Amino acid sequence: MKKIMSKKSSEKKITRGISEDFAKVFKKSELYKLYENHNDELLLGVRNNYLNLYYNCDSIAKIEYKKRDKKIVCKIDKYYLDGNHYNSKDKEKRYKIEQKEICKLYEVIKKHSNVKATPEKKAQSKLVLLNNSNKKSNWFCVDVEYVKSFNNRAEKKEAYFNGRFDIIALSKMKPHKVALIELKYGSGAIGGTSGIYKHVEDFSKFCEKGYFEGQLKQEIIKIVKSQIELGIVVPFESPEEFDILAPEFYFITLDNNAEKENASTPMQTMAGYLFNDKRWGCRKLTTKDSVEKMFGDITKKDNKFFATFLFSKATLENIGITDIIDGTYNERILPV
Repeated sequence: MKKIMSKKSSEKKITRGISEDFAKVFKKSELYKLYENHNDELLLGVRNNYLNLYYNCDSIAKIEYKKRDKKIVCKIDKYYLDGNHYNSKDKEKRYKIEQKEICKLYEVIKKHSNVKATPEKKAQSKLVLLNNSNKKSNWFCVDVEYVKSFNNRAEKKEAYFNGRFDIIALSKMKPHKVALIELKYGSGAIGGTSGIYKHVEDFSKFCEKGYFEGQLKQEIIKIVKSQIELGIVVPFESPEEFDILAPEFYFITLDNNAEKENASTPMQTMAGYLFNDKRWGCRKLTTKDSVEKMFGDITKKDNKFFATFLFSKATLENIGITDIIDGTYNERILPV
């Protein structure tokens, strides 16, 4: 008789983290030595049974573990090898590559990433690295470029949002506060299809659907556990669920400077998208639906969703913020 599986049992279980065996083998690998020697510019992202190696918050290698062979295998976007972007004629976007080749071509890979990566991605990487290398920071960044996993296409379509966070940070003290962070750099990042309105929409849906308690909290625990097994210096023990508080949402804007004399700063421009009135020195309101019209005033704690806004005039060349949340910002707008 043909066995009929229920919809629930047939779904792929969402996971996050790597096995202890994976961690042990990787720590003996050439690629791990590369990471150790350049951990002032490289980050390891713990994913669903694989790792991403980040430079400029740009995934320069996907690292997997073949359990049967007890072997580390890597894939890399061809762009980082030859500087040519993927097109439809290419058979694959990612190519298998030996660890020794990544190590050998590291400076070439960096060169191509430096051309491709935006100032925002470079600033994101610098902000995380500065924070995590500062023992006095109140926070530790556990992930970058987080993307929510879905069990299937139908679930993703139903969710109807990207489920992305630029940075996830935990406070070092228990119970751990969680900071879910969106980073913006300069005026050009405020509007458009991936601007402030879209991020508020996504964050609101994330809260509405209960994805933190239902998924992200457990994933954070697995990420930290894997990081500790990988030998990453995490400034606290692997937390339990009861150690982790509800998330706080942050919008951090760097290069909060007017592009031209008498022009609006990113903060003033952002206010035009956020509010129905001209706050924060706003000069012009959006002609489209504002955040406040659709989602309420997100600077108020009694709103369904609220956030903290941090603004710094620092540019990529002179970022000196060594505590990602509690560091020195020119403007700090807390929810009231």
